Amino acid sequence: MTDTSTGIAAVRALRARRQRNRLGDMEWFDAAYRVYVVGLFGLIALGWLSDLVGDAELSAAAAADVTRRGPAVLGLVAVAALAAGLRGGSQGGPLALEAADVVHVMTAPVPRRAVLVRPAYQRARSAAFAGGVVAAALAQLAGRRLPGSAVAWFFGGLLFGGVIGLLWVAGALIAHERRIPQTTSTVVGLALLAWQAAAAATGTIGPADTIGSIGLWGWRQEPADAIGLLVVVALVAVGFGGIERLSVDALARRSSLVAQLRFAVTMQDLRTVILLRRQLSHEHTRSTPWVELPMRTDGRAVWRRGWHSLLRMPSGRLLRMSACAGAAGACHVAVLHDITPALFGTMIVSFVLGLEVLEPLSQEVDQPDRTAGFPIERGHLMLRHLAAPAVALVPFACLAGVAAVTIDALATDAERIGPAVATAAVLALPTLLAGAAGAVVSIVRDAPDPTPSGRQDTFMPPEMTGFTTVLKTALPLLVPLLAALAILPVRAALPDGSDAVLAAATRMALGLFLATAAVAAWVRHRDRVWHKIRAFMDEGRTVTAQQRAARSS
Repeated sequence: MTDTSTGIAAVRALRARRQRNRLGDMEWFDAAYRVYVVGLFGLIALGWLSDLVGDAELSAAAAADVTRRGPAVLGLVAVAALAAGLRGGSQGGPLALEAADVVHVMTAPVPRRAVLVRPAYQRARSAAFAGGVVAAALAQLAGRRLPGSAVAWFFGGLLFGGVIGLLWVAGALIAHERRIPQTTSTVVGLALLAWQAAAAATGTIGPADTIGSIGLWGWRQEPADAIGLLVVVALVAVGFGGIERLSVDALARRSSLVAQLRFAVTMQDLRTVILLRRQLSHEHTRSTPWVELPMRTDGRAVWRRGWHSLLRMPSGRLLRMSACAGAAGACHVAVLHDITPALFGTMIVSFVLGLEVLEPLSQEVDQPDRTAGFPIERGHLMLRHLAAPAVALVPFACLAGVAAVTIDALATDAERIGPAVATAAVLALPTLLAGAAGAVVSIVRDAPDPTPSGRQDTFMPPEMTGFTTVLKTALPLLVPLLAALAILPVRAALPDGSDAVLAAATRMALGLFLATAAVAAWVRHRDRVWHKIRAFMDEGRTVTAQQRAARSS
């Protein structure tokens, strides 16, 4: 009989017992229902995206261009995963152990490698599975327009996504085990990204071309692609080979923050999620702003506070915001080239950029007691907090426009440069402002109840409560979605020439400005309208109570 009282056998027995306890609290019917719901909505989303993409095959010239540039472009995904892994490993990733493992097991006299192998394997397995599922779904969409069978595209995408997930885990493990500084990992990641981007733009050889070529296995397979697979396997082996060198302090800190992060996600507290994510990445604001603004006595304190908040952003956050702006421009270009699902990329990155640039408003919402003590209406104060972020989006709009024009120039001939420049000049800023407007809705929605009583007298059935929760979650994405959809009329006007493109872009820009202004008006008058609604409801309750008292007497 095996002795499970001490050593690694005891660790395995404890983990098995904890797993049984967790699974024992879960009803099989609930688990099956969750799988059914996720699968159903996943199939619906995949079918909808398939309709957006269409099934018309690409021309011979377009297919040849995919063959020539596809491996380098998909290699960018691999390099981005490796760069994210290196940076995450420098910050203490990728493992997030349970608190009991960190406090008791990691400090027990048992082999640390034996303790960490299983969590590392589970992390790699989950990353490979998630990447494989996403890549397989996208490969199915690509296979509708490229040669190759649906089965081949599915398994090719599954393999490519799994390789991407393993590459991320391997990079994180290597960076963590070797204690690579965050600055070094960032520089190395950016250098690799720049090299691969240059390869995609010029047609030269990049560091991840063989890995990116795996993404086209649904169409054709190249013997040289085996080199990319061997490189990934070697990196995974190196990462698992030194797993016993993971830092206990980093694991303890990460386990605590990840537990809080999961709870915040469950509660749909987006602001807390952002703050905890910054703590996970060791991101701290600067003690002093990049530029010190002079004191003012003309009533522009909110303007100065907003700019000082923005000027205290660390360089890492500014790089992330620049990447979001460039990604927004790239997604717009992809939609212009008939890759319609890329509009969801525009929606997401513009929304994320808005969350980052609206830090002054977020800080005001985070401290409601101080805000209530100011001799100014809260809606007016929040409206004034939108001025500095709106101006700060201008350079990022320029960056998004430059990225869009550059990518479009590399992908098409010189005849399209004029319409691309006009579209970028007209739509770049309205698109980012509309994305920020969605972030404003998300931030202001989480502000405390403006009524004095703060009562929640709403009684709804569970079905209606679930629908309301979904509506509140999706509502902030409505304005960024409108910003993403604004490129579709521009694409439809491309065959009619530059004048038609400029006219369509101008109309869409005016519509986005109006949507942004409507959000600003909602911020200004939200509390006042809410007070009137509550007063109307309280008056109705009072009248009803009086009528009931009169009838009973």
